[in-house]
Amino acid sequence: MKDVFFIERDPYAPVRHCYTVSKVLYESKSEYQEIMVLETPEFGKLLVLDGVVQLDEKYEFMYHEFLAQVPMHAHPNPETVLIIGGGDGGTLREVLKHDCVKRAVLVDIDKEVIEVSKRFFPTLSSSFEDPRAIVINEDGYKYVQDCESEFDVIIVDSTDPVGFAHVLTTEEFFRFVHRALKEDGIFTAQTESIHYHLDMVVKIQKSLRKVFPIVDLFTSVVPIYAGYWWTYSIASKKHPVRQPAREVKVQTKIYSEEMHRYAFLPEGFYGRLIEGEFRL
Repeated sequence: MKDVFFIERDPYAPVRHCYTVSKVLYESKSEYQEIMVLETPEFGKLLVLDGVVQLDEKYEFMYHEFLAQVPMHAHPNPETVLIIGGGDGGTLREVLKHDCVKRAVLVDIDKEVIEVSKRFFPTLSSSFEDPRAIVINEDGYKYVQDCESEFDVIIVDSTDPVGFAHVLTTEEFFRFVHRALKEDGIFTAQTESIHYHLDMVVKIQKSLRKVFPIVDLFTSVVPIYAGYWWTYSIASKKHPVRQPAREVKVQTKIYSEEMHRYAFLPEGFYGRLIEGEFRL
């Protein structure tokens, strides 16, 4: 039999990933996007939105652990957490590993993504059953506008920050986030690849600097994302972020106190990048 392939159609990267597919498990179009679940021999199941792979079962932890565990450990006592996006449940899973969390609100506009994850990705979506989890199907940009001094940590786990998700990268949005955070709150968002989206990364960093006193950038390798070297922008009202504020006790596959420190770009290189002295 000939192999069947799925070629990713990411309009925001200059490369295309090609996956060998064993079976198409699910395919539909929600009110907001096309949704597919593919079975592959190498990566397990893939979640695909609008033709772009969002996660795979094999390596998803390399994204979700860094996105969530870095800000959660940078804060000394995160009791209330807001996740915008993340309908697959992976970031929620990581947040709820912390016993100190009393309430985790996940706001994702597309209910069907959540239902698909519950059906096909139980290792991610099991967190939805936690009594501390509150799931709201609403526009995260609008939701955060009504919040004030409510959250210790806010995490944006969105699709590519372009199109309808572009508003989650604007200075106006960051000001809403700042108001929604408590006086010592921390914000983190995935901000694409250094290799292919450097201008976007720098723009987001500079916008955050207009709002927050502490802004930084950390990275991880995500094998299924175009460019592989993935960035996460982090901003804090008060706490330093380059070191964990408390002991790492949660169970993880790759995140650790050591990996927390090494995830951040060296300060000299980070400065060159932000000032435009480093170009690819």
